[in-house]
Amino acid sequence: MIAKSIKGESPEEISEALEKSMTDGFRPTLAIIFISVRLDQNDICQALVEKDIRIFGASTFHEFVDHEIDDNAAAILLLDINPKYFSIVLEDLSDSSALKAARKIGKAGTTKFSQPIFIISGSHIETQGHHIIQGLVEEVGEEAMIVGGMASDESFDNKDFVFDDKQASYQGIISLIMDGDKINIQGTGISGWKRIGTERTITKSDGNWVYTIDHQPALEVLEKYTGIKIEHDDSDDIYKKLGASYPLQVIRADGTFLMTPLLLYNNETKAVMCARVVSEGAKFFFSLPPDFDVVDTVIESAQKIKESQMPEADAMIVFSCVARLELLGPMASDEIDRLQKTWDVPLVGFFCYGEFGKSEGSNIPDFIGTTCNWVAIKEKDVE
Repeated sequence: MIAKSIKGESPEEISEALEKSMTDGFRPTLAIIFISVRLDQNDICQALVEKDIRIFGASTFHEFVDHEIDDNAAAILLLDINPKYFSIVLEDLSDSSALKAARKIGKAGTTKFSQPIFIISGSHIETQGHHIIQGLVEEVGEEAMIVGGMASDESFDNKDFVFDDKQASYQGIISLIMDGDKINIQGTGISGWKRIGTERTITKSDGNWVYTIDHQPALEVLEKYTGIKIEHDDSDDIYKKLGASYPLQVIRADGTFLMTPLLLYNNETKAVMCARVVSEGAKFFFSLPPDFDVVDTVIESAQKIKESQMPEADAMIVFSCVARLELLGPMASDEIDRLQKTWDVPLVGFFCYGEFGKSEGSNIPDFIGTTCNWVAIKEKDVE
């Protein structure tokens, strides 16, 4: 498989870059597009649609090609993969639940391929990422490769969307389903945030909302632990002040940890909203903000897989949490650059509102946060 990455801030730039990429006979069949919400995806996609290129797309907070981070562009990975080796399914959630839609996507994958691989994205902040994972796993099993990230925008105000070459959805799920007998994908989600303090307990919760921690109002516990004061007039951005730096590390049944950022708070109830459902009785640790070695941790994970499982790759896709851009600053670009250099292949990605995949130490796919969730893609040598 041949892969090339292009970018542009206008339909004209995309069309020019596409034509230039094809001058050597390259004929892409698939485009993975991460696009700024400031751009019109219909105009950007037109040049690709005219070339009969299928599209898997998501809107972004910031997008990147190789190591160059943008906030007003379309980052596009072009692949000349055999059309028989992949399928794209977009399910709108206006009349369906995320769980039901994910089951349909899982069923579509198992119907078409014996070993389906799922690259997924969802839109709308109220779409439950853990329900997407649950529905897929119910159909395809925990051993399946499921990776991706939730679409993003600039301010959690539901301008994010997913799209293919025919339609867009502001509350939907899109999946690129690939034939695992023909395509190999390896990767993992790495956070690097360190645990601190003693084990805590969620003593009252409802869905994504946590009301009490150790029988104390959740917001007050967070303020006491972090020393950060929240202005109790619903004007403060708890995600920027607390959620990105101090995510909860919820303990799974297998003993691994599920990174769970905090998104919103309710001043009247003193509750905080997490990026996923947190059950009453769940145990967790607080986190420390990331240190300088957080990037090394991510790169080491890629080098380990390169040495043990995938010495060569055709392309890379990176789904990185918006928290990493907020907190790592210039190190976020360094992280992407060093990942790309691991295999030295075309790379595209974006900063998302939660990631899908298997986090470090776990073999079970889940909806996670604060991670750099990278995947390397390689077409298998099949006779």
